[in-house]
Amino acid sequence: MSSQTPVQLPSRRMCDDEELCMPLYWRCQDLQNKLLEEQDQGARSQIIIKSIQENLAEFSKHSEKIVFSPDLSWFNTPQPLKRQSFDGLITVIDFFTYCCINCMHILPDLETVESMFPTEVCVVGVHSAKFENEKSETQIEHAIQRYNIEHPVCNDKSLQLWKSLGVTCWPTLLILSPTGVPIQVLMGEGHSGFLIEFLNTAIKYFKGTGELVEGRIPRSINSKVGGFNLKYPGKITLHNQNLVVSDSGNNRILILNLESGCSATVLHTIGSGVRGRQDGEYGSSSFNNPQGLCYIGEDLLMVSDTDNHLLRMINLKTQRVSTVGGTGVQGVDKEGGKTGLEQEISSPWDIVKINEGAVAVAMAGTHQIWMYCLAEVGWWKGLVYPAGTLVRIAGSGAEENRNNSYPAKAGFAQPSGLSLDQSQGTLFIADSESSTVRRMDLKDGCVKNVVGGERDPMNLFGFGDIDASGVNAKLQHPLAVAWNPIRKELYVADSYNHKIKKISGPKNDCISLVGKDPGDQIGDSILARLCEPGGISVSEDGSLLYIADTNNHAVKALNLDTLTLHRVGIKFPESTEKFDNVIEHKIEGNFSDGLELNASLEHLEYKLNADGTSSWRLESTDQGWKYPNSGELSSSNLSIPLVWDGADTAVTLNLNLKIYLCSKNDGVCLAKNILHKLEIRNISGGNHVSVVSLGSLLTY
Repeated sequence: MSSQTPVQLPSRRMCDDEELCMPLYWRCQDLQNKLLEEQDQGARSQIIIKSIQENLAEFSKHSEKIVFSPDLSWFNTPQPLKRQSFDGLITVIDFFTYCCINCMHILPDLETVESMFPTEVCVVGVHSAKFENEKSETQIEHAIQRYNIEHPVCNDKSLQLWKSLGVTCWPTLLILSPTGVPIQVLMGEGHSGFLIEFLNTAIKYFKGTGELVEGRIPRSINSKVGGFNLKYPGKITLHNQNLVVSDSGNNRILILNLESGCSATVLHTIGSGVRGRQDGEYGSSSFNNPQGLCYIGEDLLMVSDTDNHLLRMINLKTQRVSTVGGTGVQGVDKEGGKTGLEQEISSPWDIVKINEGAVAVAMAGTHQIWMYCLAEVGWWKGLVYPAGTLVRIAGSGAEENRNNSYPAKAGFAQPSGLSLDQSQGTLFIADSESSTVRRMDLKDGCVKNVVGGERDPMNLFGFGDIDASGVNAKLQHPLAVAWNPIRKELYVADSYNHKIKKISGPKNDCISLVGKDPGDQIGDSILARLCEPGGISVSEDGSLLYIADTNNHAVKALNLDTLTLHRVGIKFPESTEKFDNVIEHKIEGNFSDGLELNASLEHLEYKLNADGTSSWRLESTDQGWKYPNSGELSSSNLSIPLVWDGADTAVTLNLNLKIYLCSKNDGVCLAKNILHKLEIRNISGGNHVSVVSLGSLLTY
């Protein structure tokens, strides 16, 4: 069934060419409004079929405009595609830009389409960038992997298709007949029910005409990130000696013990790694792209479980996960006020405790700031909210860059990061789509600009990379802010500029600290490189800034005195017993004629990750041995020739392996160093050997 309210024209615009999409849009809006008045399924199908027939007649000439230029870059397909590649199939073209929360929201709808109609419908993504950074093929590929997109995607960085078809907003779904004629267009999100109904009817209709020929577009999917302990970490927070990381791409939370500023050991892994919303013990619970983190006292940790549209609570004493807010279904309510588990919410991206009784929530999906009440809360204008309430406290819900003394009239655009200056009662907000940092006074809700953006509240294209003061400074899609109470400075993860910036002084002077072009380099402020950092947190003494370097799958630490960037080494000691017997070996031959060491990597739960460059290094206690010293490990089997020309009758070999593994069950990737020791003894005059295994040691 379609939505129960008439379709409204989206406000996001980029092009005035209305030659195809807008005329087709108005026809399709008329179709959906007609369906609101009809409940009989047979009659509804006839209404849809009539619309298809009318659009085939009206828009057949536009099929020639759908041209995939030969110079487009393609992902998830072995060769470039043409419009004719989809002949015989119904095609859904998704015009999207990866920064956009609305575009993220329809990805589950497209997954459903691909699952329900695998041989009748082909989904194709056309990436049409808003931000300069989004035109990069490397960053688009990261987004495809981060969002688990498996259908073909092309990079239309010149907006050729966007302009020629008159696309006006993100996301836009353009549906083509099996002969390539546009028959439906859907703008914005919230169309899942109608989309499935329309495709069901269209499939039956075109099967009847003989135009639908079932098939599949060839895929070539590189969806695994190899060689890292983390996968697209989103947010981080510090509490005492613990560093907590949202390992977002692995759908889990890691609690680390900081042994030094740049070394940490995993104390707890929370979440199975499988996408889900299961409550329970650490190992059996599950998340879906968790982001924001917030300690509630010593024993509770709150998590914004973004793609589940939930708030979760981790009890550190009982080691259990529970759900405290949201229904698990994306909401459209822009007021709130219900008890947590009854209140639908939309893509909570970050959270911060603002007083003893309340947590602020960056509700990216509705472009607002909400509050979760830990206890009864007395609020502005004498309002009192009972414990467990989830309620909007700022933002009209319109996607804008609007500052206002009245919090309900202020406008945000996908707020994604929060930080509190407790001494002043100020909530800082990284408002990603307006490319601004904003501040909200918790005494009265007044919302003001700090840096970035434009003065026109409707202009969401005021981005750039300029160090200046206030609105003259320019950012590009910032995802995080962190207040340093020791130094009285605010730091910003200027994500799409791949930088960390500092804001200070009465005029809000904004300067770059580290970062330039995207990369993965530690060192001083000139050398250091980041790639779309998504989370930051200040150490308790104010000397270090910890960074979730998202697209580098790493956590880094910035020394705020020297502006030197370090990588935080992460150890997983709890997994040691799982890898004790991961190496099996066999020695063949004899001392006189030469030996061959054959080693194999076998594990019940993990397999070698082909996307990571695993390697080996062999060392001996006897200089009389000759052998290859090192090499890459491209398969689970390794053969090393050994030649002996020394006098020792026994020798110890150290086989060092740096291996990249992926779980056979859930795809979680790990990096491990293993030292495998064995002793070879020369017996019977060199004609035989005796081998004694000295065991394996997991070094991290």
